[in-house]
Amino acid sequence: MTRARGKPYQVVRWMQVRDREALKRWRLRRDLTQRQLGFLVGTSQTTIYLLESGGMRTLSEKLALQLARRLDVPWEDIFEAKEASRMSIVTTDARSTGAA
Repeated sequence: MTRARGKPYQVVRWMQVRDREALKRWRLRRDLTQRQLGFLVGTSQTTIYLLESGGMRTLSEKLALQLARRLDVPWEDIFEAKEASRMSIVTTDARSTGAA
């Protein structure tokens, strides 16, 4: 594995569900089903269900912001921002693994 050229490091940002019950309450206040909310933000009904039930605790920053925007609620009320330490970007180099 080798570090990608030109982009040696990447900061990984993600969100954690702070209050899954609040997510569900806001969805119901907006009179949306899980399927409708999923459609509006470009994800599945299953993802919305998992976020509300606690089966999925983390999600991308992009999805969290889209959900908050569609529900017309500050994202901080539902999600908590997380940032991983700088991570090296690696690529698989066939020469270094001995693969042909």
